[in-house]
Amino acid sequence: MSPEPDFRRPSAAGILPRRGRFASAALVLAASGLVGLGGCFSVADGVPPPLDAFYYPTGLVVSPGRTALYVANSDFDLQYNGGTVFALDLVKLRADTDKLRQAILDAAASPASSGDPTAAACGTLGVGRNDNTTLYPGPCAPVALSSYLQNGKVVTIGAFATDAVIAVKPNPCDDGRGARLFVPVRGDPSVTYFDITDDREISCDGAPLPAASPCSGTVCLECGATSSGGRCSRDFLVGRDPSDSQRDLTLPVEPFGIAVDERGESIVVVHQTEQTASLIVNRWESEPALEHYVTGLPPGPTDLAAIPITRLAEENRGTIDYTPAFGVSYRSSAVFDVLRYNDDGGSSPARPFVTRSASVGIGTTASSTDSRGVAIDGTERRACEDACPTGAVRSGCLRACAEDNPLGIYMANRAPAALVIGQIETKFTEREGPNGPEVTGAFDVVSFHDSVPLAFGSSRVEMGRVIGLDGRPAWRVFALAYDSSFVFSYDPASRRVDNVIKTGRGPHAIAFDTERLRDEAGNLVLDAQGNPIWYSTMYVGHFTDSYVGVVDLDMRNHATFGAMYMSLGKPVPPKESQ
Repeated sequence: MSPEPDFRRPSAAGILPRRGRFASAALVLAASGLVGLGGCFSVADGVPPPLDAFYYPTGLVVSPGRTALYVANSDFDLQYNGGTVFALDLVKLRADTDKLRQAILDAAASPASSGDPTAAACGTLGVGRNDNTTLYPGPCAPVALSSYLQNGKVVTIGAFATDAVIAVKPNPCDDGRGARLFVPVRGDPSVTYFDITDDREISCDGAPLPAASPCSGTVCLECGATSSGGRCSRDFLVGRDPSDSQRDLTLPVEPFGIAVDERGESIVVVHQTEQTASLIVNRWESEPALEHYVTGLPPGPTDLAAIPITRLAEENRGTIDYTPAFGVSYRSSAVFDVLRYNDDGGSSPARPFVTRSASVGIGTTASSTDSRGVAIDGTERRACEDACPTGAVRSGCLRACAEDNPLGIYMANRAPAALVIGQIETKFTEREGPNGPEVTGAFDVVSFHDSVPLAFGSSRVEMGRVIGLDGRPAWRVFALAYDSSFVFSYDPASRRVDNVIKTGRGPHAIAFDTERLRDEAGNLVLDAQGNPIWYSTMYVGHFTDSYVGVVDLDMRNHATFGAMYMSLGKPVPPKESQ
């Protein structure tokens, strides 16, 4: 079993201890150069990366309107002169996954016949049976990636991409649509950004707001590349050119974890070896820019997540002092930090900055060190806020929602392997006003109280939804165990692991496609009782063998629920093991 890749700075002794040593002296020298340059590498020479195959996928994200699946490939063993980002047609992919899943369900429900029902089910997508279920779970052979790639929707980036996040404009009816994809790239180092299609379903005053696309077609991936597969322009590499920053800053080396606030404005990146976090401000009317970085963090910052903003503070930004914040996990320290963004709007010129506003010890496991992925759950609070009425009572309702519904914190810890659980309580400050107490500010109080054992090699955590036996969506915490090839589903309501999903080797990134089913005309499909029919699918990026697995998250589908029933892209074993 291949252990989790070490994304820290490569060493001259071998940049890839996880996939084996370099096969040639040239690559060893390249590794030596990487050490001296802090993660930089030359793109002048070398073989272009494949434009029709995954290669060490590290970032998966679904577009806001669920028409595209973006995949960042890292070129982790430097076989090529860069990594890639794919924009896959999720509408077509969803139709094919539905077709295959239904065929598998029909085969499971049919009585035994003279034929091979599993082979017949796989034949619906033109593939045969899977001949290696030990390494690559699922009944069918891999489905080719090419049919889901659209012309011009593949671009080349630097090597060692680590993640991917999307920022969207929060008030499209007032400010217009907008969406951008951000990918931290260690090889540059930079945060490469892309203008993408804002494909959300939005109505303004009862009229649909047309999708906004910076390029032709429904799926867009604009980064200044001049051709399909071309390299992104330097103008889209945030942090590379100090003249792009009003403070003449360049991005520190080893950018790794990344998160964006709910406003789509502040983006924070942590740097694994530098004890540093960088702030990128996303100005929709211009280019994103590196504005600040905070140093002196504990050793080994690894991942971070945006803390959901209480709606009371968001709707009263002029009178309530509360700024966007991010929670940070560490590989080498048993602490959880809160970083807070300030737009410095009262200054001229404004100089946005980020500060380390709180640091909390963990202490719920034996050592509580080596925390990896982190997710922050604000679903219960948001559901409460969505039910608050308008009018005079709204502020009181929103405050009660924030005070009565703490945010959940979930971190993947490796020493020992556990899902560490905590909470964030929001407290409000007041002053006496002419009509009684008035809220003037808000702050967060972080604590940890529990842990749940996981398999060896726990790595990343994400929030997603399953479809329950009642046909309704329900939130789960999904924790990946890279070394053990599992994804754990934790139910925060019942406080237990309710499912363990077997994956292929090295599950590293996941994304979710969950929504109400629609027909070809775009109308909601209803059940016999008039309720919308929901679906939920999880996509799993397998780092070790470079493919994406498809997992059914609908509990009503007994033959496929919690199982990887489809593989997208041909699995490619590590070079040394072939």
